[in-house]
Amino acid sequence: MASAISSVLWTLSLAGAGAIFLWALNRAIRAPWRKLPYPPGPPPKGIISGNKDDVSVPWLWRACAEWANTYGNILYFRVSGKPFVVLNSLKDATELLEKRSNNYSSRPVTPMYNLMGFTNSTTLRTYSPEWRRHRRILQQTFKPESALAYRPTQADKMHDALDALLTSPKDFDDHIKTYAGAIILSVTYGYDVAPKDDRLVFLLEGTRPAFSLGQSPKWLVNTFPFLGYIPSWVPGAGFQKYAAKMRKVIMDQRESPFKYARDNLASGNSRVSVISKFIESCHSENDVTMLKEVAATGYGAGVGTTASTIMNFFIAMISFPEVQKKAQEEIDRVVGNDRLPNYNDMASLPYITAALRETIRWKPLIPLGLAHASKEDDIYQGYFIPKDTTIHDVYWAMTRDSEKYKDPEVFNPDRFFDENGELNSDDVGYAFGFGRRICPGRHLGLASVWLAMATILSTFDIGKNKDSSGKELPLDVTYTDRGLINYPLPFECSITPRSDKVKDLILEARGSEA
Repeated sequence: MASAISSVLWTLSLAGAGAIFLWALNRAIRAPWRKLPYPPGPPPKGIISGNKDDVSVPWLWRACAEWANTYGNILYFRVSGKPFVVLNSLKDATELLEKRSNNYSSRPVTPMYNLMGFTNSTTLRTYSPEWRRHRRILQQTFKPESALAYRPTQADKMHDALDALLTSPKDFDDHIKTYAGAIILSVTYGYDVAPKDDRLVFLLEGTRPAFSLGQSPKWLVNTFPFLGYIPSWVPGAGFQKYAAKMRKVIMDQRESPFKYARDNLASGNSRVSVISKFIESCHSENDVTMLKEVAATGYGAGVGTTASTIMNFFIAMISFPEVQKKAQEEIDRVVGNDRLPNYNDMASLPYITAALRETIRWKPLIPLGLAHASKEDDIYQGYFIPKDTTIHDVYWAMTRDSEKYKDPEVFNPDRFFDENGELNSDDVGYAFGFGRRICPGRHLGLASVWLAMATILSTFDIGKNKDSSGKELPLDVTYTDRGLINYPLPFECSITPRSDKVKDLILEARGSEA
């Protein structure tokens, strides 16, 4: 055992020396470019590790915003020899990731993602002809005019969720996840979820932390990629066991719903879905594999983001009850109490739309942004950005721009109205990415959340739990604080029908679908 450890340490030392040599050689080759400075940033803590300790902290997005106060909105640092640039302002992110998208549309290669199998997804693929094929399918499926066709499905699934909230409000977290999963699984695979504890809905829960932390320097293989080839029994290679476990789950996510859709097609019982639309254009096993990966991307991304956004909305309504009251007053005035809101009411419910924008701004789900990668050396504002730099567009900092958003920690939908009382042009679109990497499913996701907000507020009051004496208990919410995703963990609250009438409306809506 001692000899094995000694061998690993010796190998790591050689790798470190090699990394320093390659870094020095790279600097020499780029000597003309090196007359320009890198963007400023926190000083490195170690020769090899660089700023690894700086980026291994909780709430890293907040640290990036704080560094901007010292170094400016464009930050540069190195982690184990790899260059990183952080963009804290919307202006800089737009300039690089949109206007220069030909250079910044790829993703960094992350060894841990490779080991777990995440890089088969459209989201994490590097920019390539294969990625463009993936993207075309997603754009055809989820472009605005296509997304309109899914609204009857969204309404049906929302009515199911209302009935579940009425029957067992304490399980609201599960009901919201089921609602989000029911929509994306129906659209993608023609799959009807079970009313409770559907395996495919909750299959995704196990991989969310893995996705969020996949780029973390805590995984030794991200620093020394050659470690991806060593067996799991070698000391220090515990990441191999974790990756193997995640790989099985990710494979299950890809294969199980696809098999369901394909079996239904073979039996003649299928419904219109992404799979039914595109399976006939598959002329080889490679085409079939690609379709599986594209479908799994929509499935994986759609459930978690939709459900977490609705959960953040619940937290906002509890924390800012005056906003809930104002939103309900708008719904009551426009919709009345004889029916449930629907998509035809969207133009007449601007405060609900503003509350949706504010939910996205108030608690951004991916506060560090999904990393981009530079294909070539670049110069921006007099700074040198090397090829293969990882670029993070920090949404959290953009949502905390105090010049644009006064009192940014306050949940205030009114900030999205102009002086004439009309919705302004700020649709918080930056939260869905930039350039060629903007989220293709955003139209479907936004519509699903809007409908949930409008119908739940029309039928229920959301508040704090109370003790036996009727006194309100403090809202206790914990958020994930490391990695790419910042989402709330399960919490408790009170969800009560606004009247006996709404109970009848929910039952009628469910009955009309039977």
